[in-house]
Amino acid sequence: MQPHVVLPPVDELSAESAPLKWGFALRHFTPELEAEYRRFTYQSYQQTRRAAIVLLIISIVAFMGFDLFLGQHIGNNAVTLPAMLLRLGALLIILFAASRVLKSPDLATGERWIPLALGSLSLVMLLTCVLYLQVLEQTHLPYGLEGMMLIQMAIFFPIGYSYRNSLYLGIATLLLTYAAVALATASALYVQFHASLAYLVVASIAAGAAGYSHEHSMRTLFLAKRALRNMADTDGLTQLHNRRSFDLLLQRALQEAQREQKCIALIMLDLDHFKAYNDLYGHPAGDVALQRIAGVLASNARRGLDFAARLGGEEFALVLHNPDRTYLASACENIRQQIHSGLAIEHLKNPAQVMTASLGACFNQADDSPSSLYQRADQALYRAKANGRNQVIIDDQKAPQAC
Repeated sequence: MQPHVVLPPVDELSAESAPLKWGFALRHFTPELEAEYRRFTYQSYQQTRRAAIVLLIISIVAFMGFDLFLGQHIGNNAVTLPAMLLRLGALLIILFAASRVLKSPDLATGERWIPLALGSLSLVMLLTCVLYLQVLEQTHLPYGLEGMMLIQMAIFFPIGYSYRNSLYLGIATLLLTYAAVALATASALYVQFHASLAYLVVASIAAGAAGYSHEHSMRTLFLAKRALRNMADTDGLTQLHNRRSFDLLLQRALQEAQREQKCIALIMLDLDHFKAYNDLYGHPAGDVALQRIAGVLASNARRGLDFAARLGGEEFALVLHNPDRTYLASACENIRQQIHSGLAIEHLKNPAQVMTASLGACFNQADDSPSSLYQRADQALYRAKANGRNQVIIDDQKAPQAC
């Protein structure tokens, strides 16, 4: 006899692969996935940022040397000193921003200081370009916007900064350059100005296209790595954490609870007479039943740091962060009732005639290790099964005061 089962909707089964279809470059992933991607890219470019900072400092110092050399070549002029002071100001800002980025390698720091450094560099290069336009004939320099081309390349250089923000900064730099240089250029240099501007536009498009291609590749790599990580950490049948992931997360949760003097609760769940269910209804029906039980566990991991796992076979676990005794008892009973009465999966070889579960739970202790916490919860589960199954046993005799 086959029980009545409900398979997950197709949309839910394909939700994980949805970003592969649409989430690239100019378009964002879903907010949580986008935040994870931003952290991934920022952390991936720590070494590149260090190299970029060194190259940037060397470039500014080289430009200052050029200013000094040109000042000596053309004698007294009104350009050299202001140009060097502007570059010195940009150098100081970049050095300070670099110290902040290297000292605190978190995404928020980078998103605050990287655009400031790039914006300062862009503005300084533009102002010095405008200054030198005033002495073209005296210096015998060719008309050109090569410095602004270098800036556009720097803006799209892969250092883990958001491509979208780089694009905004690149467009703003291009428009500001056109406006400022157009106002500062004499009418006699009209042709040279537009020729140089055309080169700048082409260079900007090339830099933006290269940045777009790189961003697309990084998002593809991120999704591939994420999929591989999920495969390694997720139970393929139920989509809960697997045993390997559970062990790592439990250790991390226990360390965090001990550090912050809070508590966690570990709930162990085992389905009653599940082998008999498989013998009667077949393994495909058993797999669907496990998926539905997993849905119940996942729906009870309501707080941000709660997590559910399938430990193997018909055994599951749920970790709750900082619950009190009332909340833990309510969660355990709610899970038991949802499986017994809510799902009501027919199981004629179970005395209750429907599928049921036994649950054991406990709080962590100050000196607990993952294995000792697991052992106490497992012992509580064993007592629940020994006492007749389809019940909850909570070992809270030594629950910490924080709970």
